[in-house]
Amino acid sequence: MLIEADGLKMVTDPWLKGSAYCGQWHLFPKPVDYTPALNADYILYSHGHEDHCHPESLALFDKTAKVFFPYSWYDGAKDFFADMGFKHVTETINEKSYRLNDTTSVTYFSNNLDNVIVIEHGDEVLVDVNDALHSAPQLLIEKIAAKITARWKKIDYVFSSYGGASYFPNCFKFKGKDDVEIAKTRELFFLNNFCKIVALLKPRYAVPFASDFVLLDDNQRWMNETKFPRNKIAAYFKIYMGDTPTNTEVIDMYPGDYIENGKFDLSSPYRPSIRPEGLTHLIDEEYKVEIAEKKNPKKISETEAETLFNKLKEHVQNKLYIIPEAKRRDIKYAIQLTDYSDPVYCIIDLKSEKSKVYKATELEKGCILTIRLRSETLLFSLDNEWGGDAIIIGYGCEVEVFELSTIEQGLDNLCVRLITNYPNTKEYLMRVPFRAMKYLMTDSIKRQSLVSGIKFTDPKLSDNMLWLSKTKCQICNACNLPEQLPLLS
Repeated sequence: MLIEADGLKMVTDPWLKGSAYCGQWHLFPKPVDYTPALNADYILYSHGHEDHCHPESLALFDKTAKVFFPYSWYDGAKDFFADMGFKHVTETINEKSYRLNDTTSVTYFSNNLDNVIVIEHGDEVLVDVNDALHSAPQLLIEKIAAKITARWKKIDYVFSSYGGASYFPNCFKFKGKDDVEIAKTRELFFLNNFCKIVALLKPRYAVPFASDFVLLDDNQRWMNETKFPRNKIAAYFKIYMGDTPTNTEVIDMYPGDYIENGKFDLSSPYRPSIRPEGLTHLIDEEYKVEIAEKKNPKKISETEAETLFNKLKEHVQNKLYIIPEAKRRDIKYAIQLTDYSDPVYCIIDLKSEKSKVYKATELEKGCILTIRLRSETLLFSLDNEWGGDAIIIGYGCEVEVFELSTIEQGLDNLCVRLITNYPNTKEYLMRVPFRAMKYLMTDSIKRQSLVSGIKFTDPKLSDNMLWLSKTKCQICNACNLPEQLPLLS
């Protein structure tokens, strides 16, 4: 999003070109013209996920731009931006306002590692919720919304995400699970949270935002069709609000649309192509080359496969401590590389007294699940501290679960986490205790969560049993979602 205020140019979370998460996510619809953003005075980041803090896009910017990135318990942001050539980097403190000039300021509101950004110019207020709240539990949504509305009684614009961004449950296969129905129900869950956020903030205008990417692999393209059409969200919002009086107008915007002096200019070149189901029919046209490449993936060599196997073997031994000992005796599973010619399984067996990682020519008895993924994705996950995002956020694998007990015990999650290199929070905090203390001192919600156990993600979203083993009807009842959507014009 490019924002101009009396000549001051700000751009938020710029992902302008190229893919994300090891070539798995692709911008859609593509930007019409991003060049006006490249000489921005400020680049404002809400968090560090690659579809927001995108290195390939960041490299395009004038390095005189001032970068704002939220202060958190983990460090490294300043070094990252310095390596990219930026000399003016501010780590923003939670709830502190930063004046950019005489009439414009920004304020960050933290939800763990994610943030809401409030931009104030004169008497106009824009709230960029982005990804920070639509997967949060109701209590947390209410707490942060209350903090914002206490400081700004009148909000002009709210931009908020409205869709999912996680491999769970779409990348999980389980007997009896209707993949399409569950995926659509999951998207409805997020859309309902969009409506809750907007209802609490009560802006003059609300714009569905930051949920726009597509998957191009043949086995995942069906997921593009399960997203709720952006052009129907305004009608859904009216129904969701029911008899509650609201002056909020929901407006769907596309690349090329803009707002000037409170008036919308909806002149995006994509608008003539909008169908009832949205713009998904344009994917084949916009990504013709990339789809063709996906159909003919490059195979890795025997030497590359052996190197990766040895790296995985060493990694499992080093990260085994993250698996509770009581769970290890139930874990034996298989990894299969989709870009390796031989149908070899890499077996990770923690059931024995001494854990083992070895190859097998067929799926062995006793395996509780399989994980299929590309070698590039696995290597990235093993080599980089936050590289597991390529699997978990980036839809980088397909997990087939064989028994209900695996879901009940949460073993599926442990199996995936074992092949990532995420930092251990407790260890990290001990490594940077003063930074962690400063972070906690400025974030009252984080402090409360440590004491009271408040979760930053809605427990229903992480309930594997609910999303993998229940029907759409059961999920809707549990999450208070409408089972049948009315006809939306």
